[in-house]
Amino acid sequence: MTVVAKSAEQAEAQLLAHDTDALVKDIGIPPRPSMLVDLQTEMAKDDPDFRRIGALVSTDVAMTVALLKVANSPLYGLSRRCETVDQAVAMLGLKQVGSIVTGLVLRKALPVNGPQLVRFWDVSGKRAHAMARLARQLGGVGVDVAQSFGLFCDVGIPLLMGRFPTYGQTLKACNEEAVRSFTEVEHAAHQTDHALVGGMMARGWGLSPTLYKAIRLHHDYEIFHDRHTPPEIIRLIAMGLVAEVAIQRFAGLNSSTEWNKGGDLAAGALVLSDLDVEETIERLLEDFAQGLA
Repeated sequence: MTVVAKSAEQAEAQLLAHDTDALVKDIGIPPRPSMLVDLQTEMAKDDPDFRRIGALVSTDVAMTVALLKVANSPLYGLSRRCETVDQAVAMLGLKQVGSIVTGLVLRKALPVNGPQLVRFWDVSGKRAHAMARLARQLGGVGVDVAQSFGLFCDVGIPLLMGRFPTYGQTLKACNEEAVRSFTEVEHAAHQTDHALVGGMMARGWGLSPTLYKAIRLHHDYEIFHDRHTPPEIIRLIAMGLVAEVAIQRFAGLNSSTEWNKGGDLAAGALVLSDLDVEETIERLLEDFAQGLA
């Protein structure tokens, strides 16, 4: 299989290739939970039943508690507290509830083991928050879509960590590589990469083509030169790079190898000046410091 994808069409072809089924089994990508299947089926109807959606979520007590905790967090700034799942669905809207529930289900499907994966979930939460804020600020992509991208774009990392004992060393090499793409370094070591695995999981879990293609492409910055790539995919990848810089700075790192590779292209795609980028990152750092993510 080709290491990189230079277009949305190539990304789609890779995710549909005949050898992906074998890769799914080899890596151990978890299947989409039945509750999520039922929830997505109901939400896709022309006239979805809000009560049935609330009932589906309420079948899992831990899920109910987690959804209400998220809905009542300062992030959403609701005018009054949600006391029931039905209230959360009505006040947040179907798309937002779907995004939140998908993220919560994802956490259950990928249990945390070890300090590296604890950091993975911390980074995923910050990225999802950052992506939602950037979507509200910059537009061009739905907040729920941006949030889901933030949660899923690196989901292949814990899966590869569980499959390959040496993947932690590969991850370190990827983060330090100044020239080759992140995915090229992964392929050299393991003949696969987290962006491909994440794209496959997102597709298998019923996420939109926009999302799973963006996940597949999020380290392949030649995509910024492709005029045929849907603007939403371009914006998701560009916003993801801005979020990455903010997360790394919050962790005390002064530079980002990924921003060095694709930052100028990302800023151009979002029509942001250097000053705009810095101001945006500062606002995200303030959010992180306040514990909003």
